[in-house]
Amino acid sequence: MLKMYGKKIALAACVSLFLILPMFSAMTASASPDVVGVKVGDWAGYGDISFEYASNMPGYEEPPSELDMSWMGMEVLDVQDSNVTIRSTTIYKNGTEETYVGWGDIATGEGNLSIGLIPSNLSVGDEIPANLTYYTEEPLKLFINGTVTRIYAGANREVNYVNITYPIIYGNVTYGAWNMSFYWDKKTGIICEEVVSYRMSYTDNETYYYMNMSVQDRITATNMWPAVFTAHDGYTFNVTMMSNSTVSNFNFNESLKQISLNVTGPTGKAGYCNVTIPKDLLQGSPWTVLLNGTDWTTLCTITENDTHTFIYIPHTYSTNTIQIRGTWVVPEFPSATILPLLMIATTLSVILRRRRRKT
Repeated sequence: MLKMYGKKIALAACVSLFLILPMFSAMTASASPDVVGVKVGDWAGYGDISFEYASNMPGYEEPPSELDMSWMGMEVLDVQDSNVTIRSTTIYKNGTEETYVGWGDIATGEGNLSIGLIPSNLSVGDEIPANLTYYTEEPLKLFINGTVTRIYAGANREVNYVNITYPIIYGNVTYGAWNMSFYWDKKTGIICEEVVSYRMSYTDNETYYYMNMSVQDRITATNMWPAVFTAHDGYTFNVTMMSNSTVSNFNFNESLKQISLNVTGPTGKAGYCNVTIPKDLLQGSPWTVLLNGTDWTTLCTITENDTHTFIYIPHTYSTNTIQIRGTWVVPEFPSATILPLLMIATTLSVILRRRRRKT
């Protein structure tokens, strides 16, 4: 019986995350006109995925291939009242790709979106309409535990979270537990992060069996909010960007008059990065854009207004290094701070002269 139970739990562990084969039971709730926080064309990419697995259970020594992922994406195809249709894409580390189209009523939990998208602007204690079913044998009712600010896809976001522990019980004996944490962007209702760990063990015929698994994924790119980076120490100049890539290693080099960053995504797919640079920070006459050391300027679209420059950089996914070089950089003491410094210096000199005269 324990072996059969262990296999049942192992199969449950193999059920893929919310973007692959989502399942949940329908509930009833009253619809609200602002329950849906997303619109057609909104998308989110999940490039920060980690998976750990260890087991000596017969037949389950190797990790399930369904969780060996490198990229997941969700795109909103249609919104009708509180009904949302999405397309999800999963790319595995072996290069295979799966696409799934799902539908759900965000207000009632009906459909097959699971908890990947929940009502917007929930507060502490509010019930999530959709039940959590794909990790446990019975549907779990979730309630918002709290709201915090965390960094997702390059920006500070106010997020709602749920922490839950679900014991693995057979008969009257506890063999382990699921520990789960979920984070949703409060404004849009899109899931930003999930952290799930599974621990189970038992002894049969004096042999100790165990299965330990942990999965984590985080949103790393979206068009629902811009990534924001502070580009100058001591003075705040924000560089914002919209990208379908995971952005990392952002750096501003004053001496080189250069902004650099890495963009990562599923190999071979088309990517882009649209960078907005304040003219008070960096200007180019002309600009130079390098992709992995190759001059990429002619392939980019560069526009501007009175205060900012907008550089659109297309690329093919893998891991790419982008360097944006200008010809003028903000001086060490911007003009806004020079006047107060001169006033302080002048005041000090007057005080010193007066003291000398008194002496």
